[in-house]
Amino acid sequence: MNRLIIESIEGRISLGITMFVAIMVLIGWVAINEPARMAAFERQHLGRSIERGAELFAANCSTCHGANGLGIAERAPGLNNPQLFGHDFLASVNVAIARLERTQSEINSRIADANREREALITETTQNPSPERLTEIAARIREIDATLNPDVEGSLPAQIAAIDEQLAPLYEQRAALLDKLMPAVDKGYLPQLEARMAQGGLALTEYLIRDADRLRQADWAGDLAGFLRTTLIHGRPGSQDAWGGTLMVSWSQLGGGPLRPDQVEDIVNYILNWDKGDNWTLEDLYAVNQFMKLKADAALVSAGGDRPQTIGSDVNAAYEAVMMLTGDAEVGKAIYNGDSRTLVGTRLGCSSCHLGGVQAPNTETTWETVNNVRLALPQFAGYDAERYLIESILMPNAYIVDGYASGVMPVTYPDQLSAQDIANIIAYIKSYSE
Repeated sequence: MNRLIIESIEGRISLGITMFVAIMVLIGWVAINEPARMAAFERQHLGRSIERGAELFAANCSTCHGANGLGIAERAPGLNNPQLFGHDFLASVNVAIARLERTQSEINSRIADANREREALITETTQNPSPERLTEIAARIREIDATLNPDVEGSLPAQIAAIDEQLAPLYEQRAALLDKLMPAVDKGYLPQLEARMAQGGLALTEYLIRDADRLRQADWAGDLAGFLRTTLIHGRPGSQDAWGGTLMVSWSQLGGGPLRPDQVEDIVNYILNWDKGDNWTLEDLYAVNQFMKLKADAALVSAGGDRPQTIGSDVNAAYEAVMMLTGDAEVGKAIYNGDSRTLVGTRLGCSSCHLGGVQAPNTETTWETVNNVRLALPQFAGYDAERYLIESILMPNAYIVDGYASGVMPVTYPDQLSAQDIANIIAYIKSYSE
């Protein structure tokens, strides 16, 4: 019992050295693998956060931003959106154009400076300068004239002409790309494009570079995560003016909302997970139902032509007006799905909530349900389907269908629809029963 396992001192020393080396190897192995282990842990943690964020987004955000984050027309912008992530489909050509246009701008400034100097020198000759000074003035004017002569190689106008030749194919390339962007422009992408195109030149180029990136467009100096987090914490005061009465409120407990800070982070991580990096496509851009809105720039606002009178909120008068019209189901379908604007000029997002019956009654069964179920309710005695639908559109909170929330459907349609628009929409809804 008193004997040692290893009796010799040499054996004990060898065992100690072996154990020491083993421990060092183990520590080294742990040190080498710790970054990978931590990275795997962080990926797992982020994955769980994204899953929780998806549930929170569906419960709290999808009513306005859409179940798939593509936005709802005239209600809230799409977040699953190349513009939000700063993907610029015009980036390469615009950068090249901007470099040349800025060079041209600098040369034009030099031309203006040279002309001003020439005029000043000519004025000086009328003020009885000395013969020596006259000689200097004449020499300097000759130098300026050579600099401003377009026929002289290397002159400032010649440099402008050379840049024009470089710009011509780039402008053609950009115009072709802009044509491809037009389906998205019609939904609010690059909202000042028409006015900026009228300005042309560097003003257009710099606008295209800025507004293709939502953070630049919003003059946000931080990163996207900070932008999303700040919006969720503080909301968007005044956003109801842009979105027909829909206000982006604070969702964080820090701002009086319902969500804990960790839940806010989960939603941020879920939205960030939509980023495709350099793999965003034009189809992704086209899929966005609503883009961000900007405050109106008075310098770019132009007077529009005459538009049909809006229908107003008087249901009785609206019913009489609509019943005198013939609706076009195909036009109504385009308005309903957000593919076309109303005659008043508004883009609706009806299908974002109604198709499939996820957030509002299902479009495909609405007409039959109204006739067979809704009109049997005592409060709708004397109604027909058209009157019921007109009241539902103009006064959406007057009656809420069981299973759906109040306050979801915009209350601004009296100012965004004409009688013919409503007639077309009703014709589309009715077409499912024919």
